[in-house]
Amino acid sequence: MVGRIFLLFLSIVVTVVIAGKAPPPTFTETGKALAEKLCEKSEDKAFCVASLTSRHESETATAPKLGVIALSVASTNASDTSFYIKSKLKQRNLEPALEDTLDDCSKNYLDAVAQLDDSLAALLANAYIDVDIWLNTAISDGEACEDALNERAGNDAELARRNTNFLKLCKDALLINTILTP
Repeated sequence: MVGRIFLLFLSIVVTVVIAGKAPPPTFTETGKALAEKLCEKSEDKAFCVASLTSRHESETATAPKLGVIALSVASTNASDTSFYIKSKLKQRNLEPALEDTLDDCSKNYLDAVAQLDDSLAALLANAYIDVDIWLNTAISDGEACEDALNERAGNDAELARRNTNFLKLCKDALLINTILTP
């Protein structure tokens, strides 16, 4: 009997090694304790935990649910930032450099909103590789907006702050997706 258990254990270990990746971790924690654990490797742990626990449903959330919350918060942020940019573009007498920056960022955020919606659909379908692709593309859009803000004379401090938060949210969602990926 002990020999059979050992052989079963050995075959599982060999399969995992051959597959090249260990199975995703299982978590006994939920809610804020789990959010703190998932955010351990975040660039800004406090920001990560605060964003994951910002929704009421996070109080008892499991890891997959926190992944959904992370994407949802990032998507809401992207939509709000897109709206902010559109309202700024409606203002009269904008400096040409600022208007160019806002135009570029507006296009980037429209793309990012769509990519985050695609990420959420992929996560709900357990298509973790697709989530990774869409999130990385959304991050690229945020970085392109950041580049426009940094390279031109037309800088908007509020947009820069919003963009920084957007990038943190996307990177945290990507981190959680990586943890959840089998």
